[in-house]
Amino acid sequence: MAATPDATQPAPAVAVVVCAYTEQRTASVLAALAEARRQCDGPDDEVVLVVDHAPELSRALRAAAPAGVLVVDSTGPRGLSGARNTGAAATSAELLVFLDDDALPRPGWLAALRAAAADPAVAVVAGAVHPAWEGGRAPRWFPGELGWVVGCDYTGLPADGRDVRNPIGACMAVRRDALLAAGGFSTELGRVGTLPVGCEETLMGIRVRSALPGARTPRTTAFAVDHTVPAARQRLRYLFSRCWHEGRSKALVARAAGPQAALASERSFATRVVPRALAREVLATGRGDAAGAARAGVLLAGLAVTAAGFALGRLRRAAPPSAPAPATAGVAVPRPSRSPEQAGAGTEEVTVVVCTLGRDPRLLGTVAAVLGQTHRQLELVVVDNDPASGRVTELLDPAAHPELAAVLTDPRLRVLPEPVRGLSAARNRGLAAARASLVAYTDDDAVPDPTWLEELLAVLALDTDEAVALVTGRVLAAEVATQEQAWFEEAGIFDKGSVQTTWAVDGVVVPERLGRPGTRSGFFPYTAGEVGSGNNMVFRTAALRALGGFDEALGAGSPAQGGEDLDVFRRVLLAGHVAVYAPAAVVRHFHRDTYEALRAQMRGYGIGMAAVLTKIVLSGGRPARDVLRCVPRGVWTLLAPSSTKNAKKPAEMPLALVGHELVGYLQGPWCYLRSRRTAVQRRAAAGAARGPAVREGEGARARDAAAGAALLP
Repeated sequence: MAATPDATQPAPAVAVVVCAYTEQRTASVLAALAEARRQCDGPDDEVVLVVDHAPELSRALRAAAPAGVLVVDSTGPRGLSGARNTGAAATSAELLVFLDDDALPRPGWLAALRAAAADPAVAVVAGAVHPAWEGGRAPRWFPGELGWVVGCDYTGLPADGRDVRNPIGACMAVRRDALLAAGGFSTELGRVGTLPVGCEETLMGIRVRSALPGARTPRTTAFAVDHTVPAARQRLRYLFSRCWHEGRSKALVARAAGPQAALASERSFATRVVPRALAREVLATGRGDAAGAARAGVLLAGLAVTAAGFALGRLRRAAPPSAPAPATAGVAVPRPSRSPEQAGAGTEEVTVVVCTLGRDPRLLGTVAAVLGQTHRQLELVVVDNDPASGRVTELLDPAAHPELAAVLTDPRLRVLPEPVRGLSAARNRGLAAARASLVAYTDDDAVPDPTWLEELLAVLALDTDEAVALVTGRVLAAEVATQEQAWFEEAGIFDKGSVQTTWAVDGVVVPERLGRPGTRSGFFPYTAGEVGSGNNMVFRTAALRALGGFDEALGAGSPAQGGEDLDVFRRVLLAGHVAVYAPAAVVRHFHRDTYEALRAQMRGYGIGMAAVLTKIVLSGGRPARDVLRCVPRGVWTLLAPSSTKNAKKPAEMPLALVGHELVGYLQGPWCYLRSRRTAVQRRAAAGAARGPAVREGEGARARDAAAGAALLP
């Protein structure tokens, strides 16, 4: 890259991106925005505020933000990296400045950046981040070498003008082309809410220098901010937690960029900076500074905790962070080679149905991901399951999201109301409205990979006899930002693995080219959880309509709370159809991120599963007898640590969650009986006639049960 500044060229346009996630920082956010707006004196300069999945905060900040500030909602995975990527996409400025929501620019901040960026060889500029300690000063035990723990400058940084490996995220700037070359900020790294993880700037800096040989990344101390350090971060508990997560994050960076690049600065820090710091504190202690020994001890302990986190992170078998695309995260799935039949699958029309109450702004990311599929022959039907609230209309209003106007005005997008509450009723509304021969489903808290439909259709293209009525895909985490999300992902509750498998009852011929037969549980095909998950599935429309659609006495929003996907999988199989699990068709799901939410989810799973089994028992006949015979084995599967259900669960996952699921199983039968009554009452109250998808209703399901009984040995 050339390194000679050209004074005749106009200064590049600057966009300052501030990301906010909590109302507790509203005052500091508004102060940062006002100062950034004041210093943006170029004609094309912009200030962008990205609100990270907090609808109430978004509404408040839109009303309070200074004039000229663009406020957008994050469309990426929850967390700082997803929000930063959203901010970068919302502007076309050449120079992107990232400012933390609790940092205040000093006078001359932006002028210093412009001076540094005048050199075209400069790709990244690292600012100076001065701690603004709540209480006025740092704790006496806090060593300056650990300033990075609180997101600030630390002893041992390169001098002004010298290149750094990566900036500190509270104050940094990067040229747009450099950020694109790095693939943006990895959404598998970076802080999410209060979880003290990081290293997304580290990986970005490494990738910039790898992609752009000769690029400079200077530290510019006049490009400076004051960064608030609240009392909560001035405690040893926070320090050690931050060190632990830093080590875990560094392990991910080492996988992605190699240990040499990932740990170059850390080696210098450990071999040069730390010994000098220890010598200084020994001398301080000898001179009567009692806190000197404490600072030395904290420094050594912090390094030890960081090293332990790194070592454990290296031992864990996980895929390295991939260069992120908007609204995607997780591990990559290799695509198999294509047959001639699969290559021609791109002409098939698909209706994609997403049901929502409009409560989660991540719906925007889902819509963008569906309409951005490599398979273009699709229509997207968003079913508004609470039309009276107006939330879906507000959320999908192009005027409220100018950065997504092209997506939200796409003619392939339709929004349909379904006043009868419940996921099954909403899915049936989408099925009734489907214009295509295939109907696919995902959820409003999930984001399909760009090739999701292409991979699903590739399986159906091999099904020349149309024996396959259902294809499911792999569901991976969109983020693993909390311990609860890590438990859920490691337990493999959604993820059915990397092998393409087929499912059918005995007597149904399954072509070998579709995959290998799946391993059946003792309850197969009555629960059919092995087949896939309801947030990633595609049906032949005619087949699903013939089955009567989804049972409205099951599913989220009903007293049964779930089970509608397992029920329809069972009915597909008992009707003599084949189901295929295609791991290359990936959807990424936002798992519950708190213990309370995960606990409620596990209880709901128990209720939903028991509701499905209750439905089968009440139907009578051989299926009822088979289910009752399997109950002892089912109890063992639920409780035994070595069972297929529990073998993958991490050791630290609380056993109490199994207890909550068991409570759900005990409640399930009564919940199902109440749900059947509620489903009828809701339809009657709404005054809505049943759509064509469910007009056959119980008659179709009775025929399926009879056909299934005949197929079973």
